Amino acid sequence: MARSGINKALVQTARDALLARGEAPSIDAVRAELGHTGSKTTINRYLRELASEEPRPPAVSLNEEVQAYIEGLVQRLAADAQEAVSADRARLERQKLAYEQQRQVDSARHDELKKNHQLLLDERLEAREREHSLTSCVQQLEGERQRLLATESHLQQAAHDRAEQIQSLEEKYQQARESLAHYREHTRQQRDADIQRHEGQVQQLQHEQRRLQELLMSKQEELTQLYRDLERRSAEHQVQRLALQAEQKQVQQLHTSHAQLNAALSQLQQREQHLQLEATSLRERAHRYLLDRRQDRRNLRGLAQQLHQVHQLLARLPSPTVSFRPASDLKTPPPD
Repeated sequence: MARSGINKALVQTARDALLARGEAPSIDAVRAELGHTGSKTTINRYLRELASEEPRPPAVSLNEEVQAYIEGLVQRLAADAQEAVSADRARLERQKLAYEQQRQVDSARHDELKKNHQLLLDERLEAREREHSLTSCVQQLEGERQRLLATESHLQQAAHDRAEQIQSLEEKYQQARESLAHYREHTRQQRDADIQRHEGQVQQLQHEQRRLQELLMSKQEELTQLYRDLERRSAEHQVQRLALQAEQKQVQQLHTSHAQLNAALSQLQQREQHLQLEATSLRERAHRYLLDRRQDRRNLRGLAQQLHQVHQLLARLPSPTVSFRPASDLKTPPPD
């Protein structure tokens, strides 16, 4: 006999606990679950009774196999369609994110190039202003040079005139000496006075000649210094002109780079259009998948109706061995 407190309900509770934990409900395991109380014979009897009371699954009929196959096919088609749509959506989102990032980078680069282009334009305007100022300075120096050349020409003409005067005076002096030689015997005192007077004039003219020569040399030195200043400024102007040409080349290179960036931007815009077309194509494919899925569901409903008709026909035929499920038990696919 079973001990006090051991009954069929306690054995069933212990067995259900063991099954819930995934353990086999053996006699020893059930007795341990009950706290090592009760005899093994009583526990074995209760376990046999509980096993006999459990409903046994009926034999699988042909209708159940067809229904299971249809349900598996529907689930597989739905899963495949959902996975395809999810994969296309994920790929489209990744492409869209990559395009947005590339577009932001290109936009920032385009703004930076526009700023650099504006800075170069400002520098070019400043260079033009400097070139205009240098041109004005060169024109002023050229005017000063022309004035100095005219002054030099005037001084050379004056020196030439002075030389002619000196030559004429020397000729007169020679004539005077010859005259004095002829008239020496007549008036020696007059001759001496004339000689002294002429010598004074000669000394005065020679002194004037030396002064004019010194003045001419001073003017020539000033003219040489002006030539040197003009050459130095011409060299500076040449250097600035070369620098301006280099800046103009840089501006042309920037124009070329700007044109290349515009071409790259056009290509990106074309790529954006292509991606939009691909997105439209993916939407159309997803729409076709949904339409195909709806069509499959319609086909399944038609098949279910046909099976229902077959069940009705089979139900009218007597069959002692095969048991059919009623047509009302068939699961109809959910509507769209």
